[in-house]
Amino acid sequence: MVYVIDEGSVFDMPIDKIWEYLRSEEHRHPSVKMIGREMAGNTVILTSERSIMGKTSRVKIRSMLYPPFGMVQEYLEGPLTGSRAFQFYVPKGDETGVTVVGDFVIEGLDERATREAVLTQAQIVFDEDNANMKDKDLVRTLHPRS
Repeated sequence: MVYVIDEGSVFDMPIDKIWEYLRSEEHRHPSVKMIGREMAGNTVILTSERSIMGKTSRVKIRSMLYPPFGMVQEYLEGPLTGSRAFQFYVPKGDETGVTVVGDFVIEGLDERATREAVLTQAQIVFDEDNANMKDKDLVRTLHPRS
């Protein structure tokens, strides 16, 4: 397992608007082909196809939502099986900080390549969320990672 922390991203949007977006129809990612979605209470199980290190892979993730704090993600199937992460939001007035902390494993990759793949995917998802929110006039400005 590779411990990864990804912090410093900030949406120029208050936390209540972030959760409004996360629950909306606009919350989707062009880099992910959705295959299935199951919901039960605060738990969502998503099955999708996505590119991991340039290879299309089928991935199944269980996300447990804990608004307004964040979500826990467990990878149930695919090359990241066994990985777990917590994504949390930090209210900062009209802005919201985003931090992802987790233990990741990607079959066939060493520690450096796993860290790189996880951080690359996190950046893609953050950028897609940011673009979606900008399209809906929910976010005014993105403060890049430090």
